[in-house]
Amino acid sequence: MIRESIGFARTAKGNEGLRIPVFPALAGYSGDMMLLRFSFRNHKSVRDGADLTMARGSLNTLVPKNRSWDESLHSVVGLFGGNATGKSAVLDALVYTFRAIRESATSWQAEKQFPWFPFVLQDNYDEATSSYELDFVANGRRYRYGFEVDRSGIQREWLRDVPSSRWRTLLNRDRATGELTFHSALGRKFSVTDRELVLSRGALLSHSSLGDIWRELVEHFDYVLVDDAHREARLRYIAHSLQEGSTTFEDIEVLLRIADIGVDKVGLEDEDLSKSFLQVLQTEDGNSQRGISSKWGVSPAESLRTDGPGSGGEDLQKVIRRLTFAHRSTGAKNHRFSMAEESNGTVAWLAMAVPALEALRKGGLILIDEIDASVHPHLVNLLVGIFANTQINVHGAQLIFTSHQPYLMSSLSDAELVPEQVWFTEKSAEGVTQLYSLAEFELPKDVDLAEFYLLGRFGGVPRLAPSFFFSLAAPESKKSG
Repeated sequence: MIRESIGFARTAKGNEGLRIPVFPALAGYSGDMMLLRFSFRNHKSVRDGADLTMARGSLNTLVPKNRSWDESLHSVVGLFGGNATGKSAVLDALVYTFRAIRESATSWQAEKQFPWFPFVLQDNYDEATSSYELDFVANGRRYRYGFEVDRSGIQREWLRDVPSSRWRTLLNRDRATGELTFHSALGRKFSVTDRELVLSRGALLSHSSLGDIWRELVEHFDYVLVDDAHREARLRYIAHSLQEGSTTFEDIEVLLRIADIGVDKVGLEDEDLSKSFLQVLQTEDGNSQRGISSKWGVSPAESLRTDGPGSGGEDLQKVIRRLTFAHRSTGAKNHRFSMAEESNGTVAWLAMAVPALEALRKGGLILIDEIDASVHPHLVNLLVGIFANTQINVHGAQLIFTSHQPYLMSSLSDAELVPEQVWFTEKSAEGVTQLYSLAEFELPKDVDLAEFYLLGRFGGVPRLAPSFFFSLAAPESKKSG
């Protein structure tokens, strides 16, 4: 049965008959970490500097005037572009930034080489540096935090905030000069190694000021891979969310009903496993660095791992194998299917919807790569529309996604994306990704953005060469004729 505490609201477009669940907020989260801008350079195919902005164009001061941060920032941004143009590289740079913050003082210390992913299609690439900077709001205050790295570790690191009307430097670090300065407002100073961030070490040392900033960033960030190649990782994510207690079986049932998949009940195959599962849940520390390490990672191959020491990977595998889905049938009894028997579309929907639900309940930033992979466009439109709807997204959760679906740009979409929210990637002949916004174009009045995009007016579409395919597919006799 659907929980009585779940209400419903119409979509932003007011579509008749379409109701979207309004999920209650979880206790214990402030939910106000929001991203204004992400800047980075020299990461994978992005060689030159790139900026991805979530701030509305109307925000032209350091802090909003006569409005809230929620009203000054976009809750949804979409990245569009042809295959292999670098959409995923942009998200990967963000994931790398958050993972460095989370793990540089812990698991990265055991790595043989410092994790570093520069643009390699150039001479002397191993002599360059890469930089990353987050412009964000946490606990109502604006911060800029960034760092510069090379193959040997951290070159520079900085943290600034806006306590009133101007920027203040809280932390400045430069390996070349040996500088490491803390503002008095930051508290006690400590030493770090060349391969760890001050912010990461501060969290490990329970530094009060840095620890608070670290938690706001790490605990309000998530990354989702939806494509079929990561089915096992998606299953582990769902099981991990159940294990953490951040998602319940009842939540999953509601999410499946939203998708009209025909599932009435979700559960575990036997009681013994249920009891064992509850014991694991009670002993698992979901807030530690180890506990959240299965949630996201630097690359698809490393993300969502649950097989490390103490991670409960074996228990998660049991949960995955024993999860059952009761489907409606024409007979008296519903038929139960295992998770392995469910379609890729069902698993892909849950892979997006479960972390999206968590983000909507507590606020924060979620990235979804290839949001339209294996999922019907109506469900994608629904999910994006929920984040865009301020009546539902009451905690200001933010979604950044990549897609090939131009429908999301159209006036028919519940997302109602404006040019500032639409970004494109293109790759040059040198293999360099360029990131740019639709807001950079002069648009005719009442333009059909989806149509213009498909026509290639904004770039970001593949340059096809069908004649090569024809030459491969045509029989030899037709070629000679």
